[in-house]
Amino acid sequence: MSFRKLEAQAYPRRLWGLYGFPGSGKSTFAAQLRAPLLTIDADHRFDEVARLARGVVYQLSDRPADNVDPERIAEALRANMPGADVQTIVVDSLTAIMAPIVTQAILDNDAGRNKNRMAGFKDKALAMRLLLDVVTCWGCDVLWIWHLQSGRDEKAAEQTTATVSRTELARLTRGLNMQLRIVEEGGRRGVRVDWARRGRSDVTVWDAAGSWAGIPEKLEAAVYDGLSVDDQKRIEEAAPASFPSAAAAIAWGHEQGAFEALQHARNAYDALKAEHKPGSASEMWALWVADVQARKLAKAASAGDQGGVDDPPAF
Repeated sequence: MSFRKLEAQAYPRRLWGLYGFPGSGKSTFAAQLRAPLLTIDADHRFDEVARLARGVVYQLSDRPADNVDPERIAEALRANMPGADVQTIVVDSLTAIMAPIVTQAILDNDAGRNKNRMAGFKDKALAMRLLLDVVTCWGCDVLWIWHLQSGRDEKAAEQTTATVSRTELARLTRGLNMQLRIVEEGGRRGVRVDWARRGRSDVTVWDAAGSWAGIPEKLEAAVYDGLSVDDQKRIEEAAPASFPSAAAAIAWGHEQGAFEALQHARNAYDALKAEHKPGSASEMWALWVADVQARKLAKAASAGDQGGVDDPPAF
């Protein structure tokens, strides 16, 4: 068999994360992605929107338990993906996969079954790494879905939070090139691009038809059209002025090589916030970018003193 010529693609592969409140239309949006679709149906509800898909929809397994267990998910993908014609893998939702693992760790800690309380969350970290590796390795598009929830903080103020932890979202962000959010305004629904690795962020595409038809393509056009390869590279390498979330900020800090491990980046972020007590998100982002850049320079200088680096990194 001879090698095939690599064809340049108009847009980067869709490695997207999508979040919103339950019932906001995340699964319906997923049905508009390139088919055949393979659904990891952890919420057990994708059959409600499968008829809206643009082509064939495959299920990971007809046994519900297989769709929520990371090891079973990995086994099914490794057994069936080679040679398959799947164009998009949809993980719907990451919340349903990770929440039981977190709950079990908390129960084990509270019951005293874990001598080391942090060790109770080891399974969570390993599960996320396994999912990332086994879902993203096939060269097809991937959509990760998770939920938002409303609640109150320690001061009884209303707040909206993700149902997946910051650390797991930071790990996930490293494997994404776009982070999307379902938004509503004036009775209409849309998708907001909170962050794009190589394109425009802070843009919203509204769903005029009400079925998300054509919205994935419109998102790509809004994010990438008119940008050259060099433009996209500059966006990716530029120090960001803002982040869609603390998890994204932590992931970015780790990607810069300023920290040996993701947990170190998270600890540094929390320490910086506690020390400076920023009054706004924009103030926190500026502090964080400056801190990460300072760490990179110090690390490069230290390596240079040891003969390991000739020039400091460019920002």
